[in-house]
Amino acid sequence: MSFAWPGLVSAMQLVIPEPGEKTDSQRDPARWVTLPGLCCQAVGGRPNSTLEVSAAWFLLFTAAHIVDSIEDGDNDPLINKLGGTGVAINTTNGLFLSAVMLLQSMDAKEIPKGLVAKITADYLETILGMTSGQHLDLTLQEISLDQWWQIAEAKSGAFFSLACRSGAQFGTSDPLKVHAFSEYGFHVGLMLQIMDDLEDFQLLLNSGEIASPRSLERSLAAAYAHEILPSAIKEEFTQLIRIGAAGEEMSDRFLDILDECGAGLYMVAELEKHYELGMAALREAQPASPALEKLEEIIGVLKAN
Repeated sequence: MSFAWPGLVSAMQLVIPEPGEKTDSQRDPARWVTLPGLCCQAVGGRPNSTLEVSAAWFLLFTAAHIVDSIEDGDNDPLINKLGGTGVAINTTNGLFLSAVMLLQSMDAKEIPKGLVAKITADYLETILGMTSGQHLDLTLQEISLDQWWQIAEAKSGAFFSLACRSGAQFGTSDPLKVHAFSEYGFHVGLMLQIMDDLEDFQLLLNSGEIASPRSLERSLAAAYAHEILPSAIKEEFTQLIRIGAAGEEMSDRFLDILDECGAGLYMVAELEKHYELGMAALREAQPASPALEKLEEIIGVLKAN
């Protein structure tokens, strides 16, 4: 990229994890970059053929993580390391555009032109859908339970579905198999979104601390409580959540309401449901193979956590 200023290239390199390095965070892109190759291999394809789509997806995931941190008001040390919010936003622009360039570079390989165009369009449409989901998340004053799922599907479910679908397409033209892997990725993405909120919920119950004021207001636990609480308690709950969102200490009453309405049990049940749906999708993608077994292991780890 001779036209790119060295400073931008250095900033992008700074936020991209080293190969093979993984953090404990389930939001670490390095934990998921193998998904396209595994799905390709599971249907009999060559995993090396997915290098460009895997790298593009990896860059997009990295960029989306930074954007989420900024918009959620998280105190991400990486943003400070980059030089602040402005530099971080500009770096994500570089990552997004670099991902598109990677997809376009497939034209130089021995890949059917129709497949390259199809996958590139799929990436761009999915990213636009994710952006629309994020816009909804940022602009709604209060999120209903249905809206929480709509946003989660657009931002996380669709993105992981893309990784698995695009990988499978390099190994098979069977639409049923491609759909099966697309569904698997969709449920993996939703499980990750549920886990994010479940971890915040457990932190809140165990210590009274909140990950961030905004995460409390937009959480699955809060959306579920608003959905099922009777009117009188719902009004009290709304006032209490506003106190927490303002940065004040959470009251025991707030925690009792969440516990008594079964918000935690609901999230655990949803995690189990999407695990079963993800496994059902993999069973449709028979025959069994080492790559398929690895995909089963990946979703199994999510359930165990």
